[in-house]
Amino acid sequence: MSTDTEHSPSGRLGSLCDWVRTVPKFICILIGIVAVGIFLRAYHFHDWLRFNADQSRDAGVASDSVQGTGAYPLLGPKAGGTEFKLGGAFYSLQILSAQVFGNSPDKMAYPDLFASIATIPLLFLLLRRVFRQPVALLLTAILSVSVFAIKYARFAWNPNSGPFYSILFLYALLLLAEEQTKRRWLWAIVAGVGLGIGVQLHTLLLIIMPVTVFGFFIFIGRKRPTLWRQAGIVLLVALALNTGQIVEMRQTNGSNIKAFFGGTASKTAKGHSILGNVLDDATCQIQGDTFIVSGLGNDDQCGSVSISDTYQKTKGIAGKLAFMAGLFLSAVFTVGGVWLWIVALKNTTEPRRKLALQLTLWYALVGFVLLIPLAKEISLRFYLAMLFVPFVLLGLWAEAVISWAKDHHTYAYIALGIVTLVFVGTNLSAVSIAFSDHSGRKQIVGSTDAEITLGEVEGMAKYITEHFQSGQTIYVRGKQTYLFKYLKSIEYVTLKSGVVLKPYSKNMIPSKDDQTVLIANAINKGKLTKSMAEAYDPIDIRIFGRFSIEQIVLK
Repeated sequence: MSTDTEHSPSGRLGSLCDWVRTVPKFICILIGIVAVGIFLRAYHFHDWLRFNADQSRDAGVASDSVQGTGAYPLLGPKAGGTEFKLGGAFYSLQILSAQVFGNSPDKMAYPDLFASIATIPLLFLLLRRVFRQPVALLLTAILSVSVFAIKYARFAWNPNSGPFYSILFLYALLLLAEEQTKRRWLWAIVAGVGLGIGVQLHTLLLIIMPVTVFGFFIFIGRKRPTLWRQAGIVLLVALALNTGQIVEMRQTNGSNIKAFFGGTASKTAKGHSILGNVLDDATCQIQGDTFIVSGLGNDDQCGSVSISDTYQKTKGIAGKLAFMAGLFLSAVFTVGGVWLWIVALKNTTEPRRKLALQLTLWYALVGFVLLIPLAKEISLRFYLAMLFVPFVLLGLWAEAVISWAKDHHTYAYIALGIVTLVFVGTNLSAVSIAFSDHSGRKQIVGSTDAEITLGEVEGMAKYITEHFQSGQTIYVRGKQTYLFKYLKSIEYVTLKSGVVLKPYSKNMIPSKDDQTVLIANAINKGKLTKSMAEAYDPIDIRIFGRFSIEQIVLK
């Protein structure tokens, strides 16, 4: 029989407290870790969403499909520097998100945002199969605040969901391999989903994941022949999710496949020595591993050229020595971690842990080998496909410290907690700098050479549509890099009001009748260069974040 007390606010609060006390502590900690990750990824998501030319192009494709003004895309975006197009899963996810949440760029980016958030607990589940619970939680906490992971969660781009689908794929394969698993068919479907979507997100995943699953079934199938039935399910699900590519291939007689092989040949036939490529690949792996877990180092370029440039730009003997010391520690972290990986494989007798170590190492090794021919062209973004690798390395170092501590595990965990706090601190520092830059507080010194945000785009687009009429063509002046990277993004918004933007070229002859605006870095505060001031008079200026936009007329 219920009482009024049970239905009162205090009674419900008491029931909630009783329920909380029954929840294992590690789940409460994990919920807290995920909550922090959600905040850092979703904070000012609309205004600070990266919205460069590629993002505006993709948003246009998805928007046209939703509105019925364009065909449903069977294929996705082109792979960088080639004519080969990835599968259409990226566009399909954008279209679905636009239909559910709204036809706007930030809503189309939700699949990448949600995938990044879901990657946090998913990584914990994967790491828990290798490491003890406290270590897995510490590693997951670092991912939650990783500036690398946060950066790629805050805009729509085809590789950005790669970490989620690759880890989902690996985790499902591990559960599929367990003899005690009663619902192998379910995990086969999940693995097929991870494989089927993952191969459509990045060219690297297009090769790594099939090679990984092939090696997995060859290795496991020798001991457990019944698993081959699940291999068929994985393949069928993956093929079903790639129906668009299959249909397009029949319609065009395989032109996209030919473009893939043509692009592969052009990317690899660069005349570089194999040894040089291996060294650059290893260097990038080291830099990527360090940056993903610590946020320290270059957040884009990698390899020997990047190291040389950074060293030359580093001022003072102390600075150069600190840089070299950091590089040495990074090499120890990766190379030593790989050695610990091999030792753990040799010494582990627990079947579940051994299989997890084998599968993840096989995946990482395939990825490393595939990047050797591309070593001169890769950047840190390629390591989205292998996001989990540095966390496995760090976990192996943590387990080694615990093992070396023998009977003093408390001290070992204190040391690991301190290391975790340091990495959390360095990542949060990098996140804080990025957020300050986006907020406009650093508009005077902020860099505008890498990206533009949706808030900045919408602000400038609104300025243009308020000052000019529908049907007008507006000539836009500014640095060529600005016009190349940002003009399409601004036009994505202005076209809805009928205002067309046209980049001003050197071959054009200016006229007093031209409607002209100038886009510049806000550091200039609207001050025209000497040559521009001689030819134009400023009419009006507004600043949006790190950019200024100014209406100018010919004298």
